[in-house]
Amino acid sequence: MSEVPKLSISNIWDGATNNIAQTISSLLTNAAYACGGTVKPSLPAAPVTIRWDAPHSIEKLTFPSPSDDPVVQKLVETTQPAGFGFQGKDIMDETYRKASKLDTSEFSINFCPYEVGIIDVIGQALLPRLPNSSQGILAKLYKLNVYQAPSGLFKPHIDTPRSGLQFGSLVVCLPCPHEGGQLVVRHQGQVTVFDWSGPARDVQWAAFYSDCEHEVLEVTSGYRITLTYNLYARCGLGEIAGHADALDVQQLPLYKEVKDALAQPEFMSEGGYLGKYCSHAYAHATTEGASALPAVLKGSDMIAFEVFRSLGVEVLVRPVLEHISNIDYGNPLDEILRTHHHVGKELGKPLKTEAVWGYGNNLLRQVYAEYPNTLIKVKWVNEPMNAIKSVQFGFALYGNEPSTEFVYSFCALLFKIMPYSERVELAMTKEGREAERKSIDAGQIQPD
Repeated sequence: MSEVPKLSISNIWDGATNNIAQTISSLLTNAAYACGGTVKPSLPAAPVTIRWDAPHSIEKLTFPSPSDDPVVQKLVETTQPAGFGFQGKDIMDETYRKASKLDTSEFSINFCPYEVGIIDVIGQALLPRLPNSSQGILAKLYKLNVYQAPSGLFKPHIDTPRSGLQFGSLVVCLPCPHEGGQLVVRHQGQVTVFDWSGPARDVQWAAFYSDCEHEVLEVTSGYRITLTYNLYARCGLGEIAGHADALDVQQLPLYKEVKDALAQPEFMSEGGYLGKYCSHAYAHATTEGASALPAVLKGSDMIAFEVFRSLGVEVLVRPVLEHISNIDYGNPLDEILRTHHHVGKELGKPLKTEAVWGYGNNLLRQVYAEYPNTLIKVKWVNEPMNAIKSVQFGFALYGNEPSTEFVYSFCALLFKIMPYSERVELAMTKEGREAERKSIDAGQIQPD
């Protein structure tokens, strides 16, 4: 039998760490309600172009486009006032919503949210957990809207789903310079602001659940031109965690909370592991299932993975054996076994063991020790769900009658938090690189 692995992390969690972890735990374990990002143009792809029917011709506008482009004005002149739904009626009230629209029958556009990866991101970040695990998204273009200065706005409201399968909306902002017009999304006390104002070079987007309250703040200059898509659940799903280039994690509520926590010296000052038991089921204990991770992470698991990774935190996806205290009713556990967890060194490694467990001894602990693992002290932000645990390995048991017993594991995300001194150094390095990048973009310095 192999010896019990040595302790990996030994620091004791203090009250400050517990309080900060509690603050971010709900955001770590609950699915995101909104997400957004930027789609940068990639040559030789064709620029985004919209065509529409004018009274005496067919017009065309290519983006990015300056707000003083006369073709932009032609587009605005073609649009009709946009109302809003209330108690089954279409209401026109410019004090509540001042905007204009084109219906899908009146224009065409070569922009496709599927091709640029937006729908894949939404599918794994926002799609509700449904009985059919292969569910994906159908995005149906609904309107083109223009909010223009002065005073283009839409006061706080909640959309009415157009079918039982609709779960959200996608808003795509086409690159046309404007000021103001921020999209503010609220859900259960959380607020996310998508600000697309300023010089416009890239397509930007936001998606959110249908039950979110949202508003468009007043546009103070230029034209805010957007496409709105209704999002419906359907079959099909992507595998993009770790490759979600279309996702802007800085616009997620969790990002700010984690960034603030890492900046506090009292939060895990000596470093350690913060852990999240996965909220979704994955075949992490099989070779094939393990090879698909972390790409198939979804919902709050995917969001947590992306946010911590973007902040320079090493993220490990690992099997964590069911805590030995849940099944070992023999001799009292020593402090290490009581306070630490058996974390597998890698996913999907089957264990074949001849070890046996007899009643009245400590062989179960030796069976755990034989599994390739490290004993780690983890600050968990949630509890594991028994409904989604997997069989990690089996072993022979000889008591009154011989039988085969199984040890279960949970798939978990482990965030390797650096000591505070190292976090400060990393933050300063990142800030310096960001300042250099902005200077290069502004033409103030030349890249090497």
